[in-house]
Amino acid sequence: MINVTNNTRLRGASFILISAFFYGTYGAWSRLMAADFGEFSQAWTRGLLLFIFSLLVNIKFKIFKKIDRRDWPWFLMVAFAGGLNQAPYFFGFKHLNIGTAVLLFYSALVIGGYLIGKLVFQEKLTGIKYLSLGLAILGIGTIYNLALTQNQFLPAALTIMAGLMGAIAAVMPKKLSGHYAELQIMTGYFIVMVLANSLLGHFLNESLPPFSKINAWGAQLGYATAMLLANLAVIQGFKYIEASIGSLIGLAEILFGISFGVLFFGEKITLGVIVGAILIITSATLPNLKKETLDS
Repeated sequence: MINVTNNTRLRGASFILISAFFYGTYGAWSRLMAADFGEFSQAWTRGLLLFIFSLLVNIKFKIFKKIDRRDWPWFLMVAFAGGLNQAPYFFGFKHLNIGTAVLLFYSALVIGGYLIGKLVFQEKLTGIKYLSLGLAILGIGTIYNLALTQNQFLPAALTIMAGLMGAIAAVMPKKLSGHYAELQIMTGYFIVMVLANSLLGHFLNESLPPFSKINAWGAQLGYATAMLLANLAVIQGFKYIEASIGSLIGLAEILFGISFGVLFFGEKITLGVIVGAILIITSATLPNLKKETLDS
């Protein structure tokens, strides 16, 4: 177990911010490819690209090692959570108002991080941390409105599920990192992404866009690259920081996503966005201000 000091905490926060930057590009890539890929075809093709990449890296650098029997349950949990959350995430953002999808997904993500920190890693959840959680959810809700119709309960439930699985995939590698390379941990969910989503895509008769659709395949390549870098950084980051605090810092992904929307899609910054951003930044900063005093 790594001793958490100010330096290691800063290192962990830095990696999680890097991961948030790349996670924040997911919405842009999804917009660019949504018209050409189905929920499952976009997931398994991306998983296949990343699986091939991980194999090539291992052939070159021999980074994979034999998995200890006691570590298999953690590997499988991470693999299924990381491999199966892509389709419900894509489905939710495709069939819900973008604000509703973001609110549900990230609320589930940060609450999931808190629960895992408490139940699995026995983290102390102080009053400051609960206050930060409330500020974070309030901040998300200030930016995005919840608007559900009766026929949207399924995509809403799947979006919440994707958020919880995202928390598992991001935080649970704390049980494995330090013993196995980050890419080996990630390869598990690349395999699940390919197997599960290709089967479901086949049953639903999803087709792939022709390779002449350069924009769609270019967006897929960008998405795959962002996913690789984001997950490498987040696994490394949570190695050095508490799950609850790391989950709050990871909400910077929302702010990066808004920035990309403004820069590339002409979206507007409203007063709600400004207030929500301030609340999210405050929620991530508060547990780290005079941490020894606040947690005592």
